Amino acid sequence: MRVLTQSQAKSLDQLAMEDHGIPGEILMGNAGEKIAAHVQSLLGDIHSPKIGIVCGKGNNGGDGYAAGHLLHSRGFNITIYTLMEKSTIKGDSLIFHDKCVKNDMSIIYTKTRPELKPKFDLMIDAILGTGFSGELRNELLPWIDWLNEDHITISADIPTGVNANTGHVANGVVCANHTITMGWTKLGMTLEPGKSNCGEIQNADIGFPNSLEVLEGRAWSLIQGGDIQSILQPLEKTTHKHVQGKVLVLAGSSGMTGAAYLTSMAALRSGAGMVITFSPESLHPIYETKITEGMTVSCPDEGKGYFIMDNFDTIMSHLSWCDVLAIGPGLGDHDDTVTLVENVVKNVDKPMVIDADGLRPFYENPSLFQDIKSDFVITPHLGEFSKIVGHSAGSVRNDFPAAIDAYMADFPGVLLAKYSPSLVAWKSKGCVNSIGNPGLATAGSGDVLTGMVASFIAQGIQTELAAKAGMYIHGKAGDQLAKSMSQRGMVASDLLNQIGSVIADYES
Repeated sequence: MRVLTQSQAKSLDQLAMEDHGIPGEILMGNAGEKIAAHVQSLLGDIHSPKIGIVCGKGNNGGDGYAAGHLLHSRGFNITIYTLMEKSTIKGDSLIFHDKCVKNDMSIIYTKTRPELKPKFDLMIDAILGTGFSGELRNELLPWIDWLNEDHITISADIPTGVNANTGHVANGVVCANHTITMGWTKLGMTLEPGKSNCGEIQNADIGFPNSLEVLEGRAWSLIQGGDIQSILQPLEKTTHKHVQGKVLVLAGSSGMTGAAYLTSMAALRSGAGMVITFSPESLHPIYETKITEGMTVSCPDEGKGYFIMDNFDTIMSHLSWCDVLAIGPGLGDHDDTVTLVENVVKNVDKPMVIDADGLRPFYENPSLFQDIKSDFVITPHLGEFSKIVGHSAGSVRNDFPAAIDAYMADFPGVLLAKYSPSLVAWKSKGCVNSIGNPGLATAGSGDVLTGMVASFIAQGIQTELAAKAGMYIHGKAGDQLAKSMSQRGMVASDLLNQIGSVIADYES
């Protein structure tokens, strides 16, 4: 499902009116109708329900007037609070405001919230729309407190205080139970914490033209279960382990052997036919004990407990066997290992999934990605991505989608960014995960994700599709575990046992 940035939403509005001749009055009237219809569906069983509507300036306030006018005509008891002087209401908003006036509706013009508030069954937030950024004006905060009190709150287009691009929220943001968004969901409504402030999102068709292909900027979408069904095809009846996908894993070091185990087992649990995992020689007994369903290759390490440059030839000699190389989890930050990784990624001619310590050679050296000869996916968390682009985590977090856009201009691979929620970007496109929860923020969870993505690539799935499938299934496994055992109680190895149950939904 497509989602729009702030500028894309604005461009679509202009496109509808200027290129397709759709009057703004029609769009606003349709928006009011969708809001009113949703209110009716929620309050249809209540006799003479009381509804409060708080209208700001601009089109968002106009949507509130349009909804109020329609609800009044259908017998609802409406009170509208207008946070501006009557003389400042303009354009299409004025048209619907005047309809409310003509019907002798209760309209209170005030910037100051009344001390005594009527008991409303539902309130509509029509204060600020998708153009908002920064912090809310102090005079708005008492109104938002009102909207957040114990009743149903519906936001028009987007909750007041949610940034439509970044998902950041202002101090005093509206926490809506329902959001009726016009046309397409906005990107910031899919990213936390904005996502959690939207409640149930309903996309309202108000007559926008279906001309998304002409909009400038990254084409973002929200990945959902139906998308996975088209990616994971049923297994061939005659398949066998040699054609089901072969994954080579370079991971782990002293104190972090679990990373190699999780990556290897996740690859197998996701359908790979065979996995070979390299191990430092001094740690080989641990690898052999843990990875019983996979094969292992011992690499002389001089007793150091980590991979060294002398292992290069051994690693390269196995590349002809595999379909994909998963590299990075738990390798550590030893200089010799970082040098090894740099040389490996520059010489590999098979697809790769590069994660965690495998990204160290690229820190503040993103041009190194240009030396990679094959398709690849990187799976950084926010801190790792910040080191790659050479900016502080705080500055990247301030506008993560913009940071991705800037970086992807020259990036030749696929980015799977572990965020809230995770997202995938490639070329001029991107997708945001629709599921997942904070319980996935546990040690080793990313190692499982790396193994899953590598497994899907080994099975012949394109890198960007493998990244999307891995991200979604990983998140869904986390959601199922959260219900059965809690978010706090989840550990990475629990995901290994849940992957198969999730994939089963898409095999028929």
